[in-house]
Amino acid sequence: MMRFVIATSDYSGLGFATRIQDEGHDVILATNPPPDAGKDADCLRRYDLVGQNMVPKQRLGEVMLRRADLKDAYWVWDHNHAVQENETLRGEGFKVLGGGEYAYRMEHDRAACLEHTAVYGLLAPPSTRFENTVDAIRFCDQNKRTAYVYKPDEGANNETFLPESEDPIEANEELRLHLASIEPNCAFILQERKEGVETNVEVWFVAGEPVFAFMTLEAKKRYALDMGELIGCAFDFAFLIPLDCKAVQESVGKLFPAYKNMKYTGFGDANFIASRDGVWFFEKCERLGYNALPNLLFNLSRHGVGEVFAGLIDNTLRPDFSGGFGASVTMMTKENPTGGKPIMFPPRLWPDIFWWDVYKRGDLYLTAGYDADGYVLIVNGYGYTIPTAWESVMKKATQIRFPYRNYRHDGAGVDYPSSPIRRYEALKAMGYI
Repeated sequence: MMRFVIATSDYSGLGFATRIQDEGHDVILATNPPPDAGKDADCLRRYDLVGQNMVPKQRLGEVMLRRADLKDAYWVWDHNHAVQENETLRGEGFKVLGGGEYAYRMEHDRAACLEHTAVYGLLAPPSTRFENTVDAIRFCDQNKRTAYVYKPDEGANNETFLPESEDPIEANEELRLHLASIEPNCAFILQERKEGVETNVEVWFVAGEPVFAFMTLEAKKRYALDMGELIGCAFDFAFLIPLDCKAVQESVGKLFPAYKNMKYTGFGDANFIASRDGVWFFEKCERLGYNALPNLLFNLSRHGVGEVFAGLIDNTLRPDFSGGFGASVTMMTKENPTGGKPIMFPPRLWPDIFWWDVYKRGDLYLTAGYDADGYVLIVNGYGYTIPTAWESVMKKATQIRFPYRNYRHDGAGVDYPSSPIRRYEALKAMGYI
């Protein structure tokens, strides 16, 4: 039996905490409320409900005060928060996975990230920075034949605006109208929209050496056929790829020298456009968050989550993942939910559920209502092909019920722009995988 501390700010680590506990290990979910959680007493109450009676919980600050008693524990950050605490533990010789100053900077400092990747030849599409929308509209008007994407320096990823029209001139007009309608409270960039296939490659490193890679094809729009707003991840497919394939070598592979110099242990990723002319880099989010790692670890790993995390931290990991495809879908309720709604599911599906905005009262599992976007849980499934993996996850999703539930059902479709099947075929045809 091992001991784990899962440090969380938004509860994206709750599903890992419950799984590791089910595997027979001791777990503490160390919570670090984000600023918005304290905006009023009711919001904080709902925040503190999440995970209640499911796994032991304590504030991260309190756990840090007694960290001397947890020297043998594995400390896992679910995403990039509490940087000072993370670096303190590393400096004191604790066993830590995820988080820290480097990962935080790569995710939250766009300029620093692009500068870092450019040194190694991983380049982003051309972009121009603006302090106000008037100048940005004038710029678009001067470049009417070019499509751009709006990306603010601060705020959630869903504040990015991607024009829907495939025609560059119409897309440019869409963006100008969008810019005329908003009053951003921070600087932003307009980035040239590039044609190609968007995908994500993640490589795991042990002491600076790459040990395996996988790819995820995700859909980021809330509703079927890529309708609605951008969200973290509506659904995705995960599958292993060779370290020497083109998709790795032209993306994260270019950064191998950097990871080697840092003697880095953990996840290294790149979100990019793969085109017939090469790769265009978008962003790095080196964290456990969202769907990709629950998908990988629940569907493809032949070992327990705790064993995998411990092996990675101890530099003893020997990757053992199956072929085929993992699939996941995010199940949501309405936005700005009230919480307290019962979740019904057959007990046999417990191992396939990654919990998010949920707590337990007696024998009932209830929505907490903290997540304003309405995320409740992630369901996982496996198949030898993308369609069969999707069939697996859909059969499970239909058996999980709660009020106002909604989820994407078109993961195996081919009639919308981000279709994973179409993207997978294109990546193979271009020799990336």
